[in-house]
Amino acid sequence: MSVLPYVAIHSVVLLSIVFGGSGLEADGVKLALAAFAVLGSIWLTMGVDGAIADIGAAAKDMDEEMAASSVGQNWSKAPFGIFRVMTGLFTALILIAELMALYA
Repeated sequence: MSVLPYVAIHSVVLLSIVFGGSGLEADGVKLALAAFAVLGSIWLTMGVDGAIADIGAAAKDMDEEMAASSVGQNWSKAPFGIFRVMTGLFTALILIAELMALYA
């Protein structure tokens, strides 16, 4: 999962908030923008979380040669559970800030 769609979605929302002006007051524009931000965030968070979970599972399934390598040693120490929590938390905080700015 690429980080590019995540950056693109939140950039569009941010630019719309900053430069939208009176265009944001039209019927349904704020709702559509909020839905775009929420649904995009959910979709991308699920993809990133799945990728992190897969990497964590691969770290548990390393053969002896891979486990002895520098990459293998780093993977065995990596807190993949914390990475998954941080991904969801940071996405939620960004989304809350966007919605607050949109409806302020």
